[in-house]
Amino acid sequence: MPNASSDLASPSPSATGALSPLAGDFGCTAYLAGAGGCGMRGLATLLLQAGWQVFGADQNKFQVDDPLIAAGMQALAETDQPPEVSLCIRSAAISKKEIAIQQSIQQGARSLLYSEMLGEISKLRPVLAVAGSHGKTTITAWLAWALRRSGVPVGYLVGAEVPQLKGSADWGNPDLPLILESCEYARSFHHLWPTMVALINVDAEHPDTYPRGLPEVRQAFCHFLSHVNDSGKVFAGPEAPDLSSAGPGQWHRSVELGAQEYVGLPGVHNRSNAALVASVLRHFGLEELAVQSSLGEFEGAARRLERIGLWHGATVVSDYAHHPVEVQATLQAAKERWPDRKLHVVFQPHQAQRFHAYRDQFAPALDLADALYLLEIYRARDPQQLQASVEELVPDLVHRRPKRYLKLVADFAIGQSLLQENIEPEDVILFLGAGNVDRFARCLC
Repeated sequence: MPNASSDLASPSPSATGALSPLAGDFGCTAYLAGAGGCGMRGLATLLLQAGWQVFGADQNKFQVDDPLIAAGMQALAETDQPPEVSLCIRSAAISKKEIAIQQSIQQGARSLLYSEMLGEISKLRPVLAVAGSHGKTTITAWLAWALRRSGVPVGYLVGAEVPQLKGSADWGNPDLPLILESCEYARSFHHLWPTMVALINVDAEHPDTYPRGLPEVRQAFCHFLSHVNDSGKVFAGPEAPDLSSAGPGQWHRSVELGAQEYVGLPGVHNRSNAALVASVLRHFGLEELAVQSSLGEFEGAARRLERIGLWHGATVVSDYAHHPVEVQATLQAAKERWPDRKLHVVFQPHQAQRFHAYRDQFAPALDLADALYLLEIYRARDPQQLQASVEELVPDLVHRRPKRYLKLVADFAIGQSLLQENIEPEDVILFLGAGNVDRFARCLC
């Protein structure tokens, strides 16, 4: 579905020329491979605002009414010969060996990953990087929305749709920070040179990148934090470990919220997120009334406990959670949001490697589900020899809650039949995962 990020993609006086130092032999021109992804869409928006000529290709064909097309991006098929451009930027899902990428490079383009392009931008303007194993999208969106509504024209680049923002990306005032997510996968955030960091938490995650677990992840975060200079700042949330010795940046520990402070997003994890948000907002000089209203009125980003609609009287909700820590936090938040309703959870594990590494954590993470429908693992970047199945969870799930309704679901059609047999009006159906389970949720409504 098209992201509304491009509503703001027309050339902006504050952005025009801002990225011109990156122009090459073919001027301010760029070819984006994998341009349909959320992050790449936001990057396309920033380039268009800066007056660049942007060509975008994606495995999913762009629709003629796509906002990026309306803003000036020229859509290409993945198999099309790319034009001569200065920059060839690709998402992490696109191999440098792809024919179109190689053609672009041979024609003289400088080849960059999405994360490398963000690194280049961080050398040209201040950046506030939101870092952590969980919660990056929520906090990036929360900060951008809260500051913009208070008249602080920061730039932002969010990896999801955010209904309360006019789009997922905007250049803003180049003298103020560009707020963006800094991803630890493949050590992508090591390309960034941020002025400020909002550090949420650090957990063992991405076992394909960090096979040695949490110590290796912590080491990567420490390296990232070393890129903050001695005049920079690191805002650490209540869940963040003490990594203050990792670099010269000034360390600011967020204070947990008081019981009287209202947060509009449900869940213990979101109260912790809100404490970090409040700390950063106060640094930007927001008055306390504006801080408190920002905590109470933010409604979240897409696929973060997102209410899709009603189906046979039941509330359909979609969430991106796929790590056991995220799954547990999401179920806790759902129970807080709908305390008296039966919670049906449709769970699709993401990546065999992640499932294999954290298998023992998934069953406890799913304890709060009143009924479980387990889809097979959504494989992505997995080695073929690694065999894993969601069936491996069944013995532990049964042991923990022997009377709970539990079904293995072969496909969406079977899942829909099972749900229809078991739901009652006023129940909640929560779809969890980073694969294609969201498509299942939306086909119901």
